[in-house]
Amino acid sequence: MTTPPTRHCFAALLGVLLSAGTHAEPARFTGYSDFYRSLGDPLFEGKGTALDKPCTDAPRECLWTTSMTQALRRYDATDWIVPGTLQMNPADGAPDIAFDGQALMVGTRRWPLRSAVRLAPPNWPSGTPIDPENLANVTAWQHGTSVCLDMQYVSSGKGGRYTLVVLLQGEHLYTLPPLFGSCVALQKAAGNGFSYPSNTYLGPGMETDPSGLQVDYLLSDGKTRVARYLLHFPNRGDPFTFEASRVR
Repeated sequence: MTTPPTRHCFAALLGVLLSAGTHAEPARFTGYSDFYRSLGDPLFEGKGTALDKPCTDAPRECLWTTSMTQALRRYDATDWIVPGTLQMNPADGAPDIAFDGQALMVGTRRWPLRSAVRLAPPNWPSGTPIDPENLANVTAWQHGTSVCLDMQYVSSGKGGRYTLVVLLQGEHLYTLPPLFGSCVALQKAAGNGFSYPSNTYLGPGMETDPSGLQVDYLLSDGKTRVARYLLHFPNRGDPFTFEASRVR
């Protein structure tokens, strides 16, 4: 079978970029968390804290939180369906936070999702309310006053490639690009800033049959690139096993 010319072109381009822009052999990974952690200067470390989802009985209202205190603060109800692992106060060292689908709450302060700085692509509905029951799990990280949430939707197929990442840094709430997004990907930048990955599929098939991924690390202005990596998928159809090289 003859390989389509476009694939020859992409393979040649990727080979040139990898050989010309790097000095080391590509590193192989079987997951994005390990790849992001290998880059160094993480804004958040550790495994994060898994949030629980208590719900009022009737009418049913849910939120994701680290404490029952946050839930009682949000909804005035007497009957609750409470996960058995959820305590009245956060466990030692865990952030005191909640997400109700409309805002991030830290202690008694509230940051509405609709007012977030949108660093996610324009076609991603990052500022609209989310039904908490449409989320499969939520994980939180905290570093000083900075808080980050990874929110994974209930999904099938390619939906597992997308994670809603919400970052509270200083007085600003940010929504970040969801394609292979993660709080562990965020890096420290000068002046108490941060950089984040903006990922784009490579190859003639793009999302349907990508050959790789271009990872551009941008500052919080959404424009200034500080690093670029090329990821090559050796097994077509499997974007979670890849070889990665920095090109600039």
